[in-house]
Amino acid sequence: MHKHTFKPVDGVSNIELFYDLIFVYCISVMTSLCHHVEGGFLDLATWLIFTFAYLAVLQVWFFTTLFMNRFGERSASDNLCLFVNMFLLYYMASGIQQDWASSARTFNLSWALILVNMAVHWELKRHVYDNLDAADLRMIRVTVVTLLAQAAIACAAAFLPFMPGVYASWAAVLLGGTVWGWSGTYKAKSARFSHVAERCSLLTIIAFGEMVVSLTSYVSDSSNMIYPVLVFVLVVGLFLIYIFEHDNMLDHHHATDGMTYMTITSWLIICLGNITVALEYMTMPEVDLLPKSLYRSCFLVLYLLTSFALAHYNKPAFAISPTYRAGRVGACVALVVGGVASGFDPLASLVIDVAVVYFALWHEWHLYHSRIGLMAFGCSLGLSHDDMPVGHDLPVAQEDVARRK
Repeated sequence: MHKHTFKPVDGVSNIELFYDLIFVYCISVMTSLCHHVEGGFLDLATWLIFTFAYLAVLQVWFFTTLFMNRFGERSASDNLCLFVNMFLLYYMASGIQQDWASSARTFNLSWALILVNMAVHWELKRHVYDNLDAADLRMIRVTVVTLLAQAAIACAAAFLPFMPGVYASWAAVLLGGTVWGWSGTYKAKSARFSHVAERCSLLTIIAFGEMVVSLTSYVSDSSNMIYPVLVFVLVVGLFLIYIFEHDNMLDHHHATDGMTYMTITSWLIICLGNITVALEYMTMPEVDLLPKSLYRSCFLVLYLLTSFALAHYNKPAFAISPTYRAGRVGACVALVVGGVASGFDPLASLVIDVAVVYFALWHEWHLYHSRIGLMAFGCSLGLSHDDMPVGHDLPVAQEDVARRK
């Protein structure tokens, strides 16, 4: 086979953006899984299927994104890998059903084929390029072995009896997560972080898109416009918290392997999926008030904490300050206290949720402009950006800047 030199391609290709659209369908199917409520709330078995499906689908996205980030060159082979996975994801998503016993085989076999497809394309890179170093070759080897092992377990799960098949399916997804989170192979070299950030932001926006679609359950009842307005405002606030940090403070050229950033994003996506389900439950009288209110509050808190964790990748000028940390923790506490104080009344607790989310957004915006003001103040004294103090609030930082001057 003729080998050639690998040259990384900047930016995200349109084919990758097109590929990500299949996850709109996947997220929609996973969310609809939770519409079946018995005994006043979502049963544990259904929630575990929901969570397992999210983890498996996200792993497909992550290994594909990692592949395109480290070795993608927008070749016909790369695009074929994406199109094949895109098609197989239709079948994988169609296997996400509450009656897992009848749909597990479709899900697991489709998943196994996707994993084999990715393993083949990872392995091809080892034979195509002549400038891969030891770290690259080790990454390919570890990934191929992991993907094939997952595929073998998923294939076995498709033909095992019900409970052994369930355990095997979880073993496959946990294997991928363990290698992803604990293997040092992927940390040996920096990723093209601008590419990682753009792909993660698109997947997050897709998750928000599904949340917006869920609002149809509110607007179908034209007799009460308070709830749809409040829920829409809440969703917009959650979106602005994420996108404001991403567009204004995130360092899109951060020197990192990108693994932790994608892992945090995965949890953010799962939080958004659960918030979507919780918001849909608000219009369902068959769902008991207390559990659905606690469910919503819990994942709103987790969303605020998870989105805050992404600030670790901000530009140095917008590093996390004590006030930023205190404000976000205070917002989480206010969500819980507000829900309890309202007696989890649907309307009152929703008003409190909106108020707290917009406080967190305002606080993020205020600290951003404080840092902008600090940089302008430092520049007026003739200091470079490297001389600016980070991780402080404006008054304290101004004193530090003046002292350094």
